[in-house]
Amino acid sequence: MSHKSFVLIATLVVNVLIDSGNAWTARGCVDLDSSTFDKVTSKFRYSLVKFDTAFPYGDKHEAFTNLALATVEATDDLLFALVGIKDYGEQDNADLGKRFNIPKEYPVIKLFMGDSKEPIDFPLGEEMTSENLRKFLKRNTDLYIGLPGCVQALDELALKFMSTDDATERQTIIVDVERAEQGMEELDPTKKSYQMYLSLMRKVVKSIQPPMDVISEEMQRVEKLLSEKLSDAKKAELKLRINIMLSFSVLNSALKYERTEL
Repeated sequence: MSHKSFVLIATLVVNVLIDSGNAWTARGCVDLDSSTFDKVTSKFRYSLVKFDTAFPYGDKHEAFTNLALATVEATDDLLFALVGIKDYGEQDNADLGKRFNIPKEYPVIKLFMGDSKEPIDFPLGEEMTSENLRKFLKRNTDLYIGLPGCVQALDELALKFMSTDDATERQTIIVDVERAEQGMEELDPTKKSYQMYLSLMRKVVKSIQPPMDVISEEMQRVEKLLSEKLSDAKKAELKLRINIMLSFSVLNSALKYERTEL
């Protein structure tokens, strides 16, 4: 069976289960065990896997499954999977827990990439929320993972902007975004996002530093501000700015723009 056919069948199965309400551990996710883990994950470019107790529940579980549902139709290249580990009875999937060095402080989330045997760990000290999981995927894949405040068309322009060394091309992108922003209604909820993208692009153009250094310094500045006493509205605005800065990241720029050009 070809990769494309396997992905199509797997996606259809997940969608059928979602629509019919069949009782897998969670809607939008695939349950894996020792006999299916390698066969299934190797067929997808990316698999986000949550290792947990056999009967997971709570905020962290909901954060994972909510993101799975939100992105299930967005791409065929990303699988959300669950591995339930039992440390009693028949010790179901305990071998997978041992294989991937899963501590008993569940849940643990790892990102697998195709046939790669070295997954990327979701940071243990980071709060496991849907937004942080989105950011984790955005940092470590070339998939489009929209974050609050982000606009897909502008994300694509940000990637193109960071991928070129041509000053004229960068200025052309800025002008295009400026024209689009000026033509928007004042009450358009995305207008503020356009202004944030433009602000970052202008900072890069005006600076003599390498573009990613400019973005990194701005990220550090905003994160420092967030540690101070601010109104809820200001904190929310700064968090949106951080989300947009992630669209300028080197990993996503290099991979996504290269894929677009092919």
